[in-house]
Amino acid sequence: MKTLDEHIKHSGNYKAYRGKKAQYDKLYAQYKTLKKEKGFGAERKAQNALNTANDFYENNHPQIALYESAEQYLKGVLQERYDPKRLPPVAKWEAEHSKLTAERNGLNHQYTVLKDEVQKAEQIRKTVYSILRQEQRNEQTVVKNRGMEL
Repeated sequence: MKTLDEHIKHSGNYKAYRGKKAQYDKLYAQYKTLKKEKGFGAERKAQNALNTANDFYENNHPQIALYESAEQYLKGVLQERYDPKRLPPVAKWEAEHSKLTAERNGLNHQYTVLKDEVQKAEQIRKTVYSILRQEQRNEQTVVKNRGMEL
């Protein structure tokens, strides 16, 4: 379940922030294109594009970092099935997670019932031993009393 939780968390980050990463990539691609151009004011346009890309990155760094870590995680999990154009199988993971949660809840209920039964059995065992000890004491008392009468 912990693994599925990680899968779902990273998939959520991947889905939520891939737009920010795409936007940053687009801005940076514009800078690369302008950098290759020659002519009057080309360097200035390229520098402005770079500044815009860097400003965007600075303002959205946490989201981009979450996206990149989620992408790296999903690449490791999905391996050859990883496709950056498609979303991971989140619905399948969530269905499996809910199935496992229901199974865990059922097992937890069984555990609680068995625990209660064991407590009752232990209480019965203690009561039986207490009764047996009491009977042994009574027998010893009777033997002692008979010993004194003789």
